[in-house]
Amino acid sequence: MAPRILLIANPNAAAGRSAARWERLLGDLQARGLTADYALTNRPRHAVDLARDAASKYDVIAAVGGDGTMNEVANGILFSNRIDTALAVVPLGTGNDLARLIGIRTVEDSLNALAQGANQLIDAIEVSCCDAGKPAKHFALLYAAAGFAGEVGKHTTPTVKSIFGQRFCYSIGFFLALLRFESPSMRVRCDEKEFAGRMFLASAAKAEIIGGGAMRLSPGAKMDDGKLYVNVVEHLGRLETTRCFPRLLMGTHTTHPKVHYFPATVVNIDSRPEVDLQLDGELIGMTPATFSVKPKALRVITGWGLSR
Repeated sequence: MAPRILLIANPNAAAGRSAARWERLLGDLQARGLTADYALTNRPRHAVDLARDAASKYDVIAAVGGDGTMNEVANGILFSNRIDTALAVVPLGTGNDLARLIGIRTVEDSLNALAQGANQLIDAIEVSCCDAGKPAKHFALLYAAAGFAGEVGKHTTPTVKSIFGQRFCYSIGFFLALLRFESPSMRVRCDEKEFAGRMFLASAAKAEIIGGGAMRLSPGAKMDDGKLYVNVVEHLGRLETTRCFPRLLMGTHTTHPKVHYFPATVVNIDSRPEVDLQLDGELIGMTPATFSVKPKALRVITGWGLSR
């Protein structure tokens, strides 16, 4: 029996470039013997509601867009508690990091993967935080971070993405953020470890790469091993940060004396002042926050095994 598929599309993904392309997906799926329903998002977090409400009706819900759309669709499925409903990714966004990590390099890869149906369970990061002044829960699949990452998120705007494209926009956002960022005072507790003082960054990841594949934030991270890969970075000056940037691209920043990199299962973060969180490239929530691993929480359609 053919799977029941819902496409949830973000018309604004990749700074609007996906809007003219995504409608072709229905015809391309039909050519592979598949049919699908579709829904368009029209507001922030709309895909969360759409996916949560649809999870009991579909075998696969495909996020058509970038990592932001992916995050919202994943949140909807996770909130539905439907482990039999799979997430698929059709990469029409700027970053597309999850797609890379699960073997999806192109739109054609994603369509072939849907037709093939190979899937695997991966972990999620459960995030308890403050959102609009109230306690809230969200999920991330790639990483969750507080500190400098939130400032980068503010400066990697749709305009920056449109002008500099996938290859350079996150690096431009990095250096724009550096001009104004001041390290907040944080207390970070990770299982039995504790750090306190001015902190540049505290992050927990399941993905080795971020930023459109450009930054190797968490070398060796795996998406299905039940661990969080934690970076706690003490206060860095602007010049010192600039010098460390090439190391972040290569993943060798972890040997810097102010960087603490290790596995954990729970990360608690408090800060003064409160700071934004960045979850899978999106600004969602604020400190205080707790990041915890949720093992084998989500089924994803993978491109592993596709012929190239």
